[in-house]
Amino acid sequence: MAEAVREVYGIVLDAEESPNLLSFGSWIGGDRDGNPLVKPECVKDALELARTVILREYIRHVEFLSDCLSSSSRQVGASSELLSRLVQYERSIPGASILWGPANRVEHYRRFLSYVLHRLQRSREGLGAKNSYEDAAEFGSDLVLLRASLIANRGQRLAEAFLDPLLRQLRTFGLHLQVLDIRQHARVHAEVLQEISTHRIEVRKIEVRSTELKRNKLRKSELRTTGPALAAGAAMPESLDAASPQTRELIETFRTIQQLKRTYPSQSIRQYIISGAESEDDVLNVVRLAKVCGVSLAGSEDDPGLMPVPLFESIDSLRAAGSVMRRLWRNPEYQSLLDSWGRWQEVMLGYSDSNKDGGMLTSTWELYKAHRELHHAAQECGVKLRLFHGRGGTVGRGGGPTHAAILAQPEGCFSGRIRITEQGEVLNWKYADAVLAEWNLELMIAASLEALTRTDAQSAKDQARWEEAMEEMSGEAYRVYRRDIAENADVLEYFEQATPVIELDAARIGSRPSRRTKGRRLEDLRAIPWVFGWMQSRHAVPAWYGVGQGLQSFAAKGTGHEALLRQMLKHFALFSDLVRNVELGMAKADLDIARVYSSLVKNAGLRRRVFGMLEDEFLQSRRMILRISGQRELLAGNRVLARSIHLRNPYVDPMSLIQVELLRRKQLSQDLAKLEYPLGATINGIAAGLHNTG
Repeated sequence: MAEAVREVYGIVLDAEESPNLLSFGSWIGGDRDGNPLVKPECVKDALELARTVILREYIRHVEFLSDCLSSSSRQVGASSELLSRLVQYERSIPGASILWGPANRVEHYRRFLSYVLHRLQRSREGLGAKNSYEDAAEFGSDLVLLRASLIANRGQRLAEAFLDPLLRQLRTFGLHLQVLDIRQHARVHAEVLQEISTHRIEVRKIEVRSTELKRNKLRKSELRTTGPALAAGAAMPESLDAASPQTRELIETFRTIQQLKRTYPSQSIRQYIISGAESEDDVLNVVRLAKVCGVSLAGSEDDPGLMPVPLFESIDSLRAAGSVMRRLWRNPEYQSLLDSWGRWQEVMLGYSDSNKDGGMLTSTWELYKAHRELHHAAQECGVKLRLFHGRGGTVGRGGGPTHAAILAQPEGCFSGRIRITEQGEVLNWKYADAVLAEWNLELMIAASLEALTRTDAQSAKDQARWEEAMEEMSGEAYRVYRRDIAENADVLEYFEQATPVIELDAARIGSRPSRRTKGRRLEDLRAIPWVFGWMQSRHAVPAWYGVGQGLQSFAAKGTGHEALLRQMLKHFALFSDLVRNVELGMAKADLDIARVYSSLVKNAGLRRRVFGMLEDEFLQSRRMILRISGQRELLAGNRVLARSIHLRNPYVDPMSLIQVELLRRKQLSQDLAKLEYPLGATINGIAAGLHNTG
């Protein structure tokens, strides 16, 4: 059990490597049009702030240690190793301020901590400063030496009470505190490689004179082959005449990665997420681009490297994920990289885009199957797999109770390592208060321990029946969702007029542009505004559409089918989690308010068709949820949440009515400048009231 606890926490005192318990993921790179999402200088500021914050915490803790470790050499000894390093520090750092006075020669631990504190303070001035710690391992070496001395001299309780918490912090957060992810779309990589190949753009090695970088321009006649443009601090040329803005932006991103990993702890950037991954070539393209730009992906003793992390988002890509990764892991070009990462591989699963692509039921089922298939593929290829679950705050984006979601993973396919996204307002609700943060972390750890140790595995016969039922329901729900929503041109027109999705940019709460391209298809619209618009207008379509039809069609096939659904609700964690999340999403919806929003649609025929279709499926979904759960109303089994929604709706509903009126005035082109602020206020108010944005 103790080993399981340490595995879940990611804190192993005697391990050489320990992943972060929390990685605060910020993305640098570009959107689908090559526009930078986060400017390099902003990323630098974020890394600098994180380093300052964690060093300040370490300094505070070392000062606390100096108060606690007052043992005198007249009472208890210190190890020869610690005394030897203390002498070394006294010779090499003569100007250090000694805690408790320079005349204090008998309190060896306090004198030793004086030099540790001095080095931490120098580290705050910047990596490479005189007498600073070069990396977390160097700081950790001093702490481990101090701990060993305490243990050897009857100070075990002191070590466990005062020093071990600092060691856990250090091995969790290093000198970097947060991890920044790089993210770019697979199509951008393919297009840039094609352009480099077509125009024969060369990234030339630039001469470096001391610390200054000399910039050279490329002559068009020299655009021949690719090369290591960014090796050893080389700057990019000021002009790549033949390159598109997208190519220049991507190359600049790789250059920024290289610079940041040299300037800050290399552990602060470890993963390169590939959105829209569909094949092994999408991963290998990043490997090839990194070689072109002189960025090393391989891990080493001092640098964990940069791991390409494929993000499987669409229904088709989830279905192919296992086969894609098998081929990648068996590719000779990729084998050496895997070995350099200790045979670890991270794979990301997209909840929100798969929901937008195939609906709630199919998305949930295909994610489950992809998880299991990836786990089996990793076992076959000798790879240690860590899944990154791209869950959002809302049910329509894979949200919902995290505890239940962890338990709903395929049995035997959870190794104790998991990465999830906590986005937007969820960060505030779960972690803004220390007590709530501790509570939520405990819930995740409890679920992880339960998933690791549970022994109540279902019989293979029951599991096979349940999975067969899920496959049938998913097939029907997918057919209905694609026909009615994804491939129905009326829906997107209705969506843009009956929801405030177009006003999202004016509210300035979106992390990225609403669309990947300037196209007008559903595929071009990002999942965040898709869920956002439906939630704001109280339709909540992504949380339930197609589920009712899937359940109804299966239950109607025979007398025992409905009984099987009740059995699955009780014993099949995945199905239970799905039904409860759908129930939650539907409870937050309000068709009466949604009908008011629908009045904004100018085409009366289109309005009636789409809203009528949505209303029919909503009522069917609610009816089926209540039938198989045996409830008379939604959330009957969660009275606290039901009461919370009941109490806050009277405050949210007036904001919705005000928002509809403001949207109507905007349609009439009434003083748009004056409407922007109140519209943004209603968007934020409704999001806060519903505890959902997107």
